Amino acid sequence: MIRALTVSDLDTIKDTFFNSFSTEEAPITYAVIKSLISENDIQNNYCIGYELDGKVVSAVGFSPVYFDTASDISAYILAPLATHKLHQKKGIATKLIDAAKAHFIKNSVDALLVYGDPAYYGRYGFDVGLGKHFVPPYPLEYEFGWQAMMLNDKDISKVTLKFTCVNALSDAALW
Repeated sequence: MIRALTVSDLDTIKDTFFNSFSTEEAPITYAVIKSLISENDIQNNYCIGYELDGKVVSAVGFSPVYFDTASDISAYILAPLATHKLHQKKGIATKLIDAAKAHFIKNSVDALLVYGDPAYYGRYGFDVGLGKHFVPPYPLEYEFGWQAMMLNDKDISKVTLKFTCVNALSDAALW
């Protein structure tokens, strides 16, 4: 079952993140999702998870970006995404991303952004070339991983949009 995440889910979400990421990455990515869930009402974050047998076995967070200049474009960043190692390669993350895309289309969001493996996120429609139109708030360690996806037919081919993000992602070490 796909559903919105709340602070009461944090224990099972922590288990999922610590059984999805390396020992170095797990505390960092878990801190991000924890912050997004905790500040959801303040920042209009969108965090959903896949529940199986009463436990959240996969979770994804989305948070809005704020453009430095006036723009009629709205966008959210996908970060982080985790699926417990016992439930990987079953299409659960795909279901979460598809549900989120439908939610954002319904709510007239224009674009989704992600910083990750292009081979993985490209399957969902994220594009490295399109990502170049959205300039993150910090230098990227791996520029090839910055991607975007348009959810409608707005043309951004002639614009470059610099943005800031929510507190949970406002740390240069994450980029």
